[in-house]
Amino acid sequence: MITDWNSPQGDFDPTEKQGELLMLLSGQQVTVHTSAEDDFDYMENEDVAFVVKNPHSEEDLLIELCGEFSVFFEKWHGEYPATEEGYAQMTRDVQAVLAGSAGALSLYTEDGWQGTALCTEKPGPDADAAGLLERCWNAEKPHLYTVVLERGGDSIVLAGID
Repeated sequence: MITDWNSPQGDFDPTEKQGELLMLLSGQQVTVHTSAEDDFDYMENEDVAFVVKNPHSEEDLLIELCGEFSVFFEKWHGEYPATEEGYAQMTRDVQAVLAGSAGALSLYTEDGWQGTALCTEKPGPDADAAGLLERCWNAEKPHLYTVVLERGGDSIVLAGID
């Protein structure tokens, strides 16, 4: 078991899932990275990262197998425990992003970026922004809550944590 002090631990070493995850990504352009590389020198020696090339934009998908499973896309970062359930949820989220059925929903206010959640809704041009934010944010981060302070314009404010 990896003993990364700042990562949740679980039932198994996430790096044991390398082969299975590569099979899942077999239809994608994937590069494998280790701590021997300058851009990945923050990882432990046994850790591994996969960068999945996005064929539609410059924003690639990064999957790290460290003391947990981590996925990064745009400004979204998902963390999954090293358990069968964590691995299953991570692979569902990765497949959804790669299939185009999930994306990163970011919240910005006049103070800048406030956070990002994985969203499985594809809003239309006249979608209710506040409703979309509430549904997606609460689905991924149920311990956080949002409050719409103004309906005029796009003013949505993240209010706090339950």
